[in-house]
Amino acid sequence: MNSGHFPLLYSLVEDFSTGRTRTEEELWDYLIRKTSSVIGCHAATYFEVDEVQKTLTFRHSIGPVGADLSGVSFGYQGIVGWCAENRKPLLVNNVETDPRFTKKVDHGTGFKTKNALAVPAVSGGKLLGVVEFINAIEGAFNEQDLQLAAMITHCAARDIYISRLEVTIRQLSLRGESTINNLSGGFIGVDLEGKVIFFNPKAKEIFAVGDEYLNKNIITLFNLSPDVVGAIGDVLKQGKTVRRQEFRYSVNGAVKVIGYSSINIKGVDGKVIGAGVIFQDITNL
Repeated sequence: MNSGHFPLLYSLVEDFSTGRTRTEEELWDYLIRKTSSVIGCHAATYFEVDEVQKTLTFRHSIGPVGADLSGVSFGYQGIVGWCAENRKPLLVNNVETDPRFTKKVDHGTGFKTKNALAVPAVSGGKLLGVVEFINAIEGAFNEQDLQLAAMITHCAARDIYISRLEVTIRQLSLRGESTINNLSGGFIGVDLEGKVIFFNPKAKEIFAVGDEYLNKNIITLFNLSPDVVGAIGDVLKQGKTVRRQEFRYSVNGAVKVIGYSSINIKGVDGKVIGAGVIFQDITNL
């Protein structure tokens, strides 16, 4: 790789890692503009891919007809279609002699494509899109240009994929927390270290307490309810869960009968991330 490419590669990676480029839209626009300036070309486009429908959509374009193409979709075809279908980078320095090239876009816009390189944006096994650079200013692209474009696109795809996962996890977490807080029964949950991460409103009502146990170790609950501590401890230490068990609990001089079940708490990937008990006051049932 040309040593002159390293400053761009470093600055882009730094921008991705520090979050200077905030949204996907900004990131792809930034990527094609910066990369185009270094490898030297007249036009560039980021195509969003729908692998199910096998369609490509002009999402960001720079060049003489870039603004006219935004939002236009079409089925897999041409150099970009080949790149999407095969998930491999492609460099074509004479499109007239390459059977994978299609002239449809040129005919529709009046633009003349002479050479192009395309690289897939893949991360987490998912194809997000394809980035294409067109018409090298020096007359031809080289392998170093292709390698640079591929590395930068990979970095962008990785960051976007991680960002999407983080958003999904936050949404699931908020949805799960809302569901837990609105349960008709009590719920107490801890992480794998035994820290109390859930103590829903109904649990506070049943035990007549406030938020004092949240973010504390489960052992602090022993004086409140050794049965809850024991049930959660069995799940954490032995993986032992129970259904429809009972214990008695005295609060403000009144004895309550509590029906409970213990569970493993799992994350979005299916891995166990904690343990919990679901319970109800069944004294009057």
